[in-house]
Amino acid sequence: MPLATAPQRLSFGAFEFDPAAGELYRLSERVRLQEQPRLLLVALLERPGEIATREDLRDRLWKTDTFVDFDHSLNTAIKKLRHALGDSADAPAFIETVARRGYRFIAPVTTSAPAAPIVRRVVPTRTWRKGALSWILVGVIALTAAAATGIRVMRQRNPVAAAPSQPGAKAQLAVLPLRVLAGTATGDSDYIGVGIADAIITRLANLRQIGLRPTSAVLPYKDAQADPVRIASTLGVQYLLLGTIQPAAATYRISVQLVSSDGVAVWGHTYDEPRGAVLEAQDHIAEQIATSLRVELSPPERARLHARYTESPAAYDLYLRGRALMVNYTEAGMHEAIAYFDRALAIDGRFALARAALATAAAWFSTRYAYESDALAWGKRADDEARRALELDPSLADAHVAIASAAGTLYGGFDWKVVLERTATALALDPSADIAHVVRMRAFYHTGFFDEAREQARLARALNPFPSVETARLTLAIELFSGQFAGAAEQAVELLRRTDAPVVRHYLGLARYYMGDAAGARQMLASATRGGRPDVRAQASLASIEAAEGLLKEARARSAAVVAGPYMDHHVAYSVGAAFAQLGDPAQSVKWLQAAADTGFSCYPWFQRDTLLDPIRRDPRFAQLLDRLRTSHERTNRRTP
Repeated sequence: MPLATAPQRLSFGAFEFDPAAGELYRLSERVRLQEQPRLLLVALLERPGEIATREDLRDRLWKTDTFVDFDHSLNTAIKKLRHALGDSADAPAFIETVARRGYRFIAPVTTSAPAAPIVRRVVPTRTWRKGALSWILVGVIALTAAAATGIRVMRQRNPVAAAPSQPGAKAQLAVLPLRVLAGTATGDSDYIGVGIADAIITRLANLRQIGLRPTSAVLPYKDAQADPVRIASTLGVQYLLLGTIQPAAATYRISVQLVSSDGVAVWGHTYDEPRGAVLEAQDHIAEQIATSLRVELSPPERARLHARYTESPAAYDLYLRGRALMVNYTEAGMHEAIAYFDRALAIDGRFALARAALATAAAWFSTRYAYESDALAWGKRADDEARRALELDPSLADAHVAIASAAGTLYGGFDWKVVLERTATALALDPSADIAHVVRMRAFYHTGFFDEAREQARLARALNPFPSVETARLTLAIELFSGQFAGAAEQAVELLRRTDAPVVRHYLGLARYYMGDAAGARQMLASATRGGRPDVRAQASLASIEAAEGLLKEARARSAAVVAGPYMDHHVAYSVGAAFAQLGDPAQSVKWLQAAADTGFSCYPWFQRDTLLDPIRRDPRFAQLLDRLRTSHERTNRRTP
């Protein structure tokens, strides 16, 4: 059937296409498409998985226009369509180039019938408590939970009226951390509110009919009693799951409510459960959310919703503790989280979620905090643990992100191609995985594609309006290496309030130097430490600035120490090359700059712009290197999409 006459909407990844209206939506927000990219999308979606040849596309889209440059027009339309989808020619998630033949739409495509008309009525419903009084009056639901979460409109809505109003649109949902009730929280139980919310998000992530906000997006509301209408507006969602948890010696009382963006309660329930039965409560909550939002679960989706990753309450409790700690991005927090995951896996070695979380934490540690043999060991562990997790469950998006992150470490050889491929897979499995967009940012900025990196930042912000530390760090790097030094310095100062990652001091030192504050730059770079020792990357940059400032003796000694040390990556190699450029040794400079480009930092725009390399710009060896980088950059940029 031609798409224009099809009654269904087509869903793929985070997108939906309405054939009748010819409109594309991402997370229920319309994505503007020009006419040719729109017609091209229609042509590809009519035959998903099949090759649409260039000749077929020409006859369909440009047959009547004899004056058009077909190859150029098709390439341009493909580029624009990929840009709208956030797709990549190198690691496609949606549109695959079939060399010398055409294109193929490779993402799974599902159809959904238009939603039934919304019935605007309120009917008597019941909210039950185990072992407690049930409320049958219209407008009275879960009073304890309502008082705790600040619901202003106290009436219950029929689940039929809770479905998204737009036919085929996804219901956008945020699951807020459960608030631990005052007077019952202890340092030993405070983690549980974040942990349970994170677990529910993980369970719902595989339901394509629901658009989720990731855990990182809801953390600012931990322990908050803010207006749910304002929270829903800030997060861009139609529904919130709010709740409280009251720990006792052997039980939890969990009270939850599903609330619409106008503050109206859709569903509520209170669970009095033994501590070992938290898994069952999470299962019930997740399925009730799906039921209230009129999500029709397929048998595989229902199975995944109730997937039991461990039968050990103790292992699961340790996992929740680790997940709650992992999101704070500090060295101490990561260490503690890893210890919890290790303890959980010691109890149950087949606990795939704990193994995937351990892999994610290890990859982060390798990139941000470890050096020398430790960096290699953490990178290897991240890759090993992620692959073991995927052996247990191939659909774990977190494990694919962990493999991507490990590929972007010293252990993985900074293989940006693998990074892009694995993150594309992760996003196909879980469109709410904002961290996958963040990891893609890192690949794009290292290779000098700043616009693509900024687009990934935009996609991450669409899921999470509160940038994570890593998102902010990469945005800072993009500003720095694209020459926006004042903006980079401002962002770095702000970011230092949130994290102790040494890379932030490193970038702030560089920004200050390029703004003309050489003394402030040297002081900041000297203060950067990693693992209790001077940060090697910052030390290499410090050597280049000392040389530029005429401190030649200090620069030579520092450069020699860095080169003789046990750690070398592309950022260190680049800065060593810049130091030798300022020391008047172009041969050594080009040698190290070439090493940086060959091992993951082929950022042509920065090689072209960096004033520290000015002393060697007329050297033929550097000119040759720059020409190779430019050619490679342009070839990648204009490669057939």
